[in-house]
Amino acid sequence: MRLEGSQETLLITLYAKAMDNRSAHPVLHDRLADDLARRLDYDFERFGLSPLDIRGLAFRSLAIDKWTRAALQSRQDTLVLHLACGLDSRIYRVDPDLDVDWLDIDFPEVIRLRRELLPQRLGKYRTLASNVMEPDWIGKLDNDRPVLVIAEGLFPYLDQDRVRELVLRLIEHFPQGGQLLCDVYNRLALRLLRHARMIRATDARIGEWDARGAAALEQWHPRLQLVDEARYSQLPEMAALPWTQRLAFRMYERSRWLRDLGRVVRYRF
Repeated sequence: MRLEGSQETLLITLYAKAMDNRSAHPVLHDRLADDLARRLDYDFERFGLSPLDIRGLAFRSLAIDKWTRAALQSRQDTLVLHLACGLDSRIYRVDPDLDVDWLDIDFPEVIRLRRELLPQRLGKYRTLASNVMEPDWIGKLDNDRPVLVIAEGLFPYLDQDRVRELVLRLIEHFPQGGQLLCDVYNRLALRLLRHARMIRATDARIGEWDARGAAALEQWHPRLQLVDEARYSQLPEMAALPWTQRLAFRMYERSRWLRDLGRVVRYRF
């Protein structure tokens, strides 16, 4: 099965989690990602991931995992929508109760690959084979309860007007409110990402955003409010890393200019 463009980038995050798991001090402990990477016949070295790339992607997933667990502990009836899920094993890492309604969504090719490679999950876990930008699937969802929308690694590959369209459609469909967990970038970061080796290896298209970029999200809807931003250096898993990596993350977080390049954030609506 061939994955092209943005679909192929799911292998970047898969490999990063696998390499993190193989390190002396794993951050995410994603053994399933490690197993999948070993089973796939693919040249992962072509991505050229650095140790900080690997740790950064692992910490991004770790922060979103923690927010997901907290949201489900607060409201067990929350509907989880994992957009552009790829081969991410979040449902297995978070391991919610079987009565939690969880929907993993991605392109049909990706969902077929996911169903072939990942173990079966019982309970109310489901997958949906669809482009997340298709207009019909959201309207078919029950909207009498809160929703948790996870959009990790999705927004950089969409133009700003498309992201706004998706976010507004979700907010309007769920009057009970919910949360949006995502990573957001400014226009400079997106320009740099276009030239990154890992992206050039996949021919993925990076989206176009205006000068304000992700800083304008809260202005899209009166119910949308930023409530939290992940700080990796404050996570207990940071303590086990080599001092050089701890120092690099701390320097990044102390610089507002660097933090504005890319942030992992939690919104409420």
